[in-house]
Amino acid sequence: MVTTSGLESTASSLENWTRAGYVARGLIYILLGYVALSAEAPRSTTDLFQTVEDLPAGQVLLAIIMVGAFGYGLWKLFDAAKNLEGFDDDATGKTKRVFYVIGGLGYWILALLAARTLFSSTPSAGGGTEKAAAMAPDWLLYVAGAGIIVAGLYQFKKGLTREFLEGLSANAPSFVGWFGLLGHVARAIVFVTSGWFVLQAVGDSDEAKGLAAALTSLKDTGTLFTLLCIGLILFGIFSLVEARYRIIPNEDLRPNR
Repeated sequence: MVTTSGLESTASSLENWTRAGYVARGLIYILLGYVALSAEAPRSTTDLFQTVEDLPAGQVLLAIIMVGAFGYGLWKLFDAAKNLEGFDDDATGKTKRVFYVIGGLGYWILALLAARTLFSSTPSAGGGTEKAAAMAPDWLLYVAGAGIIVAGLYQFKKGLTREFLEGLSANAPSFVGWFGLLGHVARAIVFVTSGWFVLQAVGDSDEAKGLAAALTSLKDTGTLFTLLCIGLILFGIFSLVEARYRIIPNEDLRPNR
C-alpha cells in the first residue's frame, strides 16, 4: 500500500524530477527530429507540440513533456543555486551555473508551451521567438544570440571530448558514446544556427528563430538536414539513457528536510 508520506517523498525527490526531465528532453529531441523528417518541418516549438498532439497518444506524450520539462528546469535551477555537481568556484564554474539558470528557465517555458497546447481549446499562433525579439532591446538580442552560440560551441566541445560520459554510471550501454557524440554535434549546429538568427534579429525581429525554426531553416541543405534530424533523434535516445544511468545528487525539496 502506498502511504501519503511515501507519495510526498517521491514527489519531493529532486532525483525523481530530474530523471523525468531527461525523459522529457529525450522525447522533445526525438519528436523534433522525427517530425522534421516525416512531415512539414515545424516553424516553432508551438508548431512542434501541435503536431505531436495529433500523433497517436499525442496528449500522453505532451503530458510527459510538460511534467518532465518542469522537472528538468527545477533540477537545473536547484543545481545552479546549490552547486550540486561541484563546479569549481572560478570563472568557468560560475559561467556553467549561469547557463544552468538560463537552461532551467528555458525548460520551464517549454513546460508552459506544452501545457498551453495540451489544455487550450484553440491552437496557439507560432512565432513566439519573433514576438520576444520584437520586445527585447538590441543589447539583449546581442547577449542572447552570443550566449546561444557559446552554448552551441560548448556542445561541440562536450561531444568531441566525450565529456558527457563523466556523469554516467559505468553500467551504461556502450552505444551511448557514439549516440552522445553525434547527438551533441547535431545539437551544437542547431544551437549555433539559432544564435546566429537571434543576432540577425537586431533591427528585424522576424529573423529570430528558436531551435525548431533554426532546424527548419536548414531544410534546403538536403543531406545535412537529414543528418541533423537523425543526430537530434540520437541525442534524444542518449537523453533517455541518461534518465536511467545518470548519477544524480539527490535532495529533498521539502523545507527543513
